[in-house]
Amino acid sequence: MKPITQLHFGLQKLAVRLFGGASTRADKQRGASALEYIVLAAAIIVIVGVLAGTDVGAQFKQAFTSLFTDATSPAPPAN
Repeated sequence: MKPITQLHFGLQKLAVRLFGGASTRADKQRGASALEYIVLAAAIIVIVGVLAGTDVGAQFKQAFTSLFTDATSPAPPAN
């Protein structure tokens, strides 16, 4: 083999060792992000559960029902 080919092969092996097995900052952040989403989902579930049993929940239900009813009904013709 030519010396330049050996150098190139050696640098490739070094790059694989340096960048191949080491965990990156992004890898560590994935676990934290997943945990944050789980906590956020749990908080939303608790809030919805609490609101469902109160008068506020009934008001939200009525507001969304009328919103979707208005959205699905045809608009009056424009003058």
